Amino acid sequence: MKLNMKKALLAIALASAVSSAQAATVSLTSGDFPYDLGVNPTDNNIYSVTHDVESFFDVFTFSLTSASDTISSAVSLLFPGLGDVGSSYEINNGTLSLFSDPDGDGAAGVNVQIATANFGDSTGVLAYNNAAAGSYYWAVAGDAVGSNGGVYLYAANTAAIVPEPETYAMMLAGLGLIGFIGRRRLSKGASDMFPQGGSGLNFA
Repeated sequence: MKLNMKKALLAIALASAVSSAQAATVSLTSGDFPYDLGVNPTDNNIYSVTHDVESFFDVFTFSLTSASDTISSAVSLLFPGLGDVGSSYEINNGTLSLFSDPDGDGAAGVNVQIATANFGDSTGVLAYNNAAAGSYYWAVAGDAVGSNGGVYLYAANTAAIVPEPETYAMMLAGLGLIGFIGRRRLSKGASDMFPQGGSGLNFA
């Protein structure tokens, strides 16, 4: 049996670590966008976004009531390559971008892209300094190409302190795993999760 115990133990450790976390996991799909994060949003919520097989451009709108030293955002795939997840839920060409939105109408109007970052096997973190008061949106785009589509995890913060990428990665992965498992309401037993001859956790 070729079970990747390191990854399995990491998943269990992350799930345990976030059991006492204050952040909540919010499940979204393509029909929920554009999604309003509100005024001066913080990372109290983690967003688990599921797409069928498709190209997507998800818009998270927000506004600042005053200038902010730093605004930041992060996106990560749900355990890429762990067991069957890498093929069942996969996203290619992932980008995370920040846009100014002078008219406050989201992606519908004329907007200016301020910064962008890629994501895929690693977490994409995008931070922008000295943001003026006004309306903005973060856009997450990519191609959901897994057999069941794609899943990504997202967090945003307009506070001055920017978490390290590793911190965001652990927070997103751990909370996303709990939300993902809860949403699917997995009823498979341990034999299905760790089949004989399997290569890891089975979320298919």
